Amino acid sequence: MSVLRGAAAGLAATVPMTIAMEALRVSLPREQFRRMPPREIVDRTVEKAGEADHLDEVDRIAITTVAHLAFGAAAGAIYGGIAGSRRSSVLSGIGYGVAVWALAYGVGLPSLGLHPAAAHDTRDRNKVLIASHIVWGATLGALSKG
Repeated sequence: MSVLRGAAAGLAATVPMTIAMEALRVSLPREQFRRMPPREIVDRTVEKAGEADHLDEVDRIAITTVAHLAFGAAAGAIYGGIAGSRRSSVLSGIGYGVAVWALAYGVGLPSLGLHPAAAHDTRDRNKVLIASHIVWGATLGALSKG
């Protein structure tokens, strides 16, 4: 049951995370005002798959939304399995959210060629991504409690 609760919490937590990410994005200097990672990752994936000419803007928005929510749910399910509802808290969720950011942007996405490593991105942009993962983790931890 903890895995399902974690998946549902991760899915739900992706909504405030995305709102925070987009709200904080406007604070970035103009040269850093590019699309946020969920969309960049989808665009790069589509290009690598050779499907760039077959998808319009509406398709890309839909894919980005579904992929981001699905990743949030999957990561939440893992949290639920690790923490369980008894050990879940806002603090453990925040720690997990930061760990997800570190693994995704430090190893996973760069190794797949889908996003630059955090070390090669700008400090301001990393701050936005870390803050949004803190929002996700805090919400995940709060919603995963038993």
